[in-house]
Amino acid sequence: MKHGAVFAITGVLAGSLVPFQRVSPLVGTTLAGVAQHAAPPAPAGPQPAAPYTYQGTVHSVQAKTGTLELITGVGHALRLVQIRVPTGLRVAGTAGGASLGVRGVKPGDVVRVVCHRAGGSLVADKVEKLEPTP
Repeated sequence: MKHGAVFAITGVLAGSLVPFQRVSPLVGTTLAGVAQHAAPPAPAGPQPAAPYTYQGTVHSVQAKTGTLELITGVGHALRLVQIRVPTGLRVAGTAGGASLGVRGVKPGDVVRVVCHRAGGSLVADKVEKLEPTP
């Protein structure tokens, strides 16, 4: 009986299909316990927010709230995405160098925004004004 149990354990670990009828209930429980302990530990700290990149046309700019609405395409559909732009963020690619906040863009400008999700809304990390292609 010991040889059958050892064969079943090595067969399961090697990935072969061995019927579990040959394995005693105690050995099956031990295998489940080994599988639970073999899992990698969970990360200790909070995970950093995943960055999102949107490219599209500025629909509207609200300077008072520091937000801009961006029209972007997803497949065959258009989406309106609202992004909060922090006050000190510089907009790259503007005519006079980098300007501050949402004042650097106006409706109709094509921009690329790298942002992250915080508190249920999107917050811009980088805003780049793109030149139209001829």
